[in-house]
Amino acid sequence: MVKALNHMATAPPFTRTIEDSVVLMLFDIANELGKLGDGVSARAGLTTQQWLMLLQIAGDPNFAAPSDGPARRGPGIMASDIARLRGVSRANVSTLVSQLLKKGLVSQAEQPDDRRRKHLAVTDAGREALADIESARHAANQNLFASLVPAERRQLLRALRALLERLWLVDRSGGVGRAPAQPARATRSRASRISAGG
Repeated sequence: MVKALNHMATAPPFTRTIEDSVVLMLFDIANELGKLGDGVSARAGLTTQQWLMLLQIAGDPNFAAPSDGPARRGPGIMASDIARLRGVSRANVSTLVSQLLKKGLVSQAEQPDDRRRKHLAVTDAGREALADIESARHAANQNLFASLVPAERRQLLRALRALLERLWLVDRSGGVGRAPAQPARATRSRASRISAGG
């Protein structure tokens, strides 16, 4: 019995791989960015998630978006569109939107053709809050990327975009193992472009 329990508790034979190292590092980076974001957003009395939601509603162009994602027409956005663009649940979006509404940073208006759909927009107070944060955001980002030259920053952005597009494909396909494998030629071509900085 003891031998059986010891056998069950044995850890798998881990092997160091680039892929596993990158994914675990991205998790660590996300945790650190969350703490950094809290420090920046606190200037306007917001959490990182509230700040990111406010940026999304305001239409910050730095957010990545899938090519088949909902098109944005003019100022404002629907909560359902935010959920789809950010890959989070509508319940999560609704909670953050409710918090921003209570703070008076966003407003919502019913759509004439469907009163159940709420059009979200940033208020003057919301724009003021974003303005209060922007200089700290810029300074924090410049400090974060201080060790990378511009070419390396562009290369990193392209690589992260490629990973995000793959994750979108996996999500649309129903999860890991169901997404089509990327052709080897395309993989090599993309890797060549990234390594060349093109």
